[in-house]
Amino acid sequence: MFKKIHGFIRLLRPEISILGIICVYIGAIASGSQYFSYDLLLAMVAVFFIGAGSMPFNDYFDYEIDKINHPKRPLPSGVFKPIYGLYIGIIFFMIGLLLSSLINFFCLIIAFIAIALICFYELTLKNHVFIGNIVVAFTTCISFTFGGAIIGELLKPTFFTLICFFIFLGREVLMDVRDFKGDQLNRVTLPLKIGQKSAVYFACVLILISIALLFLPVFYNEFMFSDWYVFLAFIVAFITMYAIIILIHDIKNAGKSSDILRISMALGLILFLLAIIL
Repeated sequence: MFKKIHGFIRLLRPEISILGIICVYIGAIASGSQYFSYDLLLAMVAVFFIGAGSMPFNDYFDYEIDKINHPKRPLPSGVFKPIYGLYIGIIFFMIGLLLSSLINFFCLIIAFIAIALICFYELTLKNHVFIGNIVVAFTTCISFTFGGAIIGELLKPTFFTLICFFIFLGREVLMDVRDFKGDQLNRVTLPLKIGQKSAVYFACVLILISIALLFLPVFYNEFMFSDWYVFLAFIVAFITMYAIIILIHDIKNAGKSSDILRISMALGLILFLLAIIL
């Protein structure tokens, strides 16, 4: 029983969905929402279910590839049958849609678009080289917009959305570099198309764009937060640059670099949260 419970948690990879929850909260507060409200709670739970559902849904379609790239995951390791991932994904998607419909029409549409893109990605877009990476980054960063949609503000969280979009997009490319061996089975990724080294350089450019955007408030007074913002932004930028440096030094560090980027993204979200609250 413990093995099943532990496997179920690993199947959902909740740490990723928790980042989505934080994105929703930041998008909502930045758009003028109350710090705590019933609709905000519904939105965060809805995003958790959609994000958590996308993990087993993806694992179902990547079952053969994960036997090589991630053999210890619950499906390829045999903890659950592959079809289990599909069922859990669909159920979680339906719960996310239901919760979104209880908020307002904007949230329902955004949730529907996100789920539709996830489905299209798994069925066909993942094999359209860079388009698949864009879709994954977009569906992740749309959580900010989802937060703003709670009160009908779709554009106010754009600043946060753009920063996260570029770093997520760069990380997605790096993960394709990391999974290069297994992806040769039945996928067409950017590293397979242009080579691992070229893909790494391209990912670095995308990540550098996100760092540049991070310091945008310094030059535009209307976006200025406070003096400590620059200090914390430098810490996030330093960790991100470290991920780039070890990657350029050896492309075999793609996996390690993507893990470090996850840490920098988490710190970046804390920075954004403090920026809009303090």
